[in-house]
Amino acid sequence: MKVLVVHRQEAVRQNIKKQLGQWYVEAYDNGLEGLLAAKVENFDLILCAQDLPVVTGIELVRSIRNLSLNRTTPVVLLAEGTETPEHERLVHLLNANLMTVEEVAEMRKLNV
Repeated sequence: MKVLVVHRQEAVRQNIKKQLGQWYVEAYDNGLEGLLAAKVENFDLILCAQDLPVVTGIELVRSIRNLSLNRTTPVVLLAEGTETPEHERLVHLLNANLMTVEEVAEMRKLNV
């Protein structure tokens, strides 16, 4: 499985890589680099933060859905849990999943 991870914090990127150790993980620290990767490579899963430098997570997902090879690739937006209802509505319109950091931690405990 090939996963694209886009998050500004190195510690988060490394933690995700560690958790997904058996999969190929390509990681970037800003939305523009993640978007460029998504336009030229196919991924099985995309994990990204909402608050990204250069191109935000919402803009990244919107562009992926409109202009990339990964139009139907599942996207998980990693969130802090303080999103407004407007952000949540936009996430659903973009056909992405919005997960809090706590939900991701719970998923890890399930050994999925």
